[in-house]
Amino acid sequence: MNTSTAPKSHGLKFFVYLATLLLVAFVHQTRADIPDGNRSSLSLSGMYKVAASNDPFFPAGTNREWFMDFNSGITGEKASGKVAVSLRQNPNVKVRIMVWQVFPGTNELFLGNQFSEGSRQAVSVAQWRARNAGNSVVLERHGYQIVLNRADPADY
Repeated sequence: MNTSTAPKSHGLKFFVYLATLLLVAFVHQTRADIPDGNRSSLSLSGMYKVAASNDPFFPAGTNREWFMDFNSGITGEKASGKVAVSLRQNPNVKVRIMVWQVFPGTNELFLGNQFSEGSRQAVSVAQWRARNAGNSVVLERHGYQIVLNRADPADY
């Protein structure tokens, strides 16, 4: 009787093929459960002027105008960035660069300082629930409300 001593690798090949197939199916299923980069219904980009505010973060006053420049704002892949917060009290203008982040689903807008003293991490300063109302953006927290209107280029 002559028997072959060559290893039978068909079973091993089938096992590797099946394991690869299962791994691909698992990874595909897992990716489907991860939310897309931004599912926010909030639209926020460009320059806004504070049209009305009873929030102490943007105190109203005579000859006082607040502006916020979100630059490109929320895009398909981005829901955070830097914002220039400007206070114009003619003839003086003060600009503060801050960071912002919107959390998809809840539309919570966080503003913060870029760095904490002794650290490189951003620090949240204020948090609002944000929503679009026509061409305006309304920020609400603790009974306070801020209405942001798109800034007319003649305003700044």
